[in-house]
Amino acid sequence: MKVKYLEKFYVAGITTRTNNKIELDEITAQIPQLWQRYVDENIESKTFNKSRNLAMYGVYNKYEKDVNSDYDYTIGVEVTKFKNAITIEKDRYLVFSKKGEFPKVVIETWHEVWSYFASKECEYERVYNFDFEKYLKDDEIEIYISIK
Repeated sequence: MKVKYLEKFYVAGITTRTNNKIELDEITAQIPQLWQRYVDENIESKTFNKSRNLAMYGVYNKYEKDVNSDYDYTIGVEVTKFKNAITIEKDRYLVFSKKGEFPKVVIETWHEVWSYFASKECEYERVYNFDFEKYLKDDEIEIYISIK
């Protein structure tokens, strides 16, 4: 885990509104369905102004309040123009990195995030601006958590 400062960038894709209670139930989970739709409809190929960054993103934003509240989740790619995209503002992030088999590695990494922020050893405070999963390779993920 490390702290990174990122400049503003844009992600375009498709979005759903959900919360962790919904997502922890296989029957009601919307994020896996959104990923399936993204693949089935070949959304990436229909995305204009893609950047040279080949990573995929899963972006969490518009939190109502905290980890237990509703939020928007967007699957997409980085683009060079803000039209029809989410603007991820310049911010400070705590980054959790892990390698492993998908989707298991994503779930494991989120459990590390939640455990860290619930622990007494936690040095940082979440601000619930933008958090995102950055899919680097077939077996590598980074989760960026916005912090004060």
